[in-house]
Amino acid sequence: MEELKPVKSGKVKVDDVNLYYELYGQGDPLVLVAGTGISLAPWRVAQVPEFARHYQVLIYDHRGLGRSDKPDMHYTTRLFAKDCAGLMDALGIKRAHMMGHSMGARVLQWFALDYPEKVRSLVLSGPGSGKYSEKLEDYPRGVPLDAALEMIEKGYEKYQSDHWGPGFMFSEQFMKEHPDIVKKYQELIVDEVPPLKCYLRHVVARQCHETTHLIHKITAPTLVIVGSKDTHEGGTGNHVESAKVLAEKIPGAELVLIEGGRHGYLREMPEKGHPPILDFLRRH
Repeated sequence: MEELKPVKSGKVKVDDVNLYYELYGQGDPLVLVAGTGISLAPWRVAQVPEFARHYQVLIYDHRGLGRSDKPDMHYTTRLFAKDCAGLMDALGIKRAHMMGHSMGARVLQWFALDYPEKVRSLVLSGPGSGKYSEKLEDYPRGVPLDAALEMIEKGYEKYQSDHWGPGFMFSEQFMKEHPDIVKKYQELIVDEVPPLKCYLRHVVARQCHETTHLIHKITAPTLVIVGSKDTHEGGTGNHVESAKVLAEKIPGAELVLIEGGRHGYLREMPEKGHPPILDFLRRH
């Protein structure tokens, strides 16, 4: 899809940071919240052109990323939720559909708990809530050992590029059939790669996220959506299993599995991922 030009963009002061944002389209607001250490850039490829046909889409860089400020301090998913709420206030957005992927879905759990009046509906994509099962013997609360080893052995930039490769984000078949799309995402990630310390602070924020004991208090209409093959046992466990726990514990939540999708299903197969999301948003 061809990338759109934002109708409005810039930086706004939110508490102690300047956050960079872009607004697209018209209509009811839809806020897209990105994952660990990822700028707003990947949203522009497939999600913005599709969703901006129906909604006013807001995308932004978390603190520590992209064109937003990068304070050297402790980051948490609850702090990221506070940033998002402050950004909405600064832009005059009182209530919105909220969609987050991966760590962004963790951020939105805090958002829905702390700012329920701002949530029209909630889409949690490729999500987790923390230590979702007592069977998880190893749930690291800092930088996971495998990630640390890979960064040291490969170097930071190669680690970031490979992260958007086969197995975790994309299927082997997609890598072979669409090397141009994969390369585009890898280049976007490397071009926008945050300073190493900021990235590690994002990883720690994700790993220390814990809302499993609280998500039953979420009152917003909720869609939990995940790729059926998003089962890679990384630092946060199996995303299919963690998604099922979220759908079970959040009152009235709907669960959708995207057949054949991995963690990057929104990038690999938007034609499968977008319809159930749009259907859910239209109903709310």
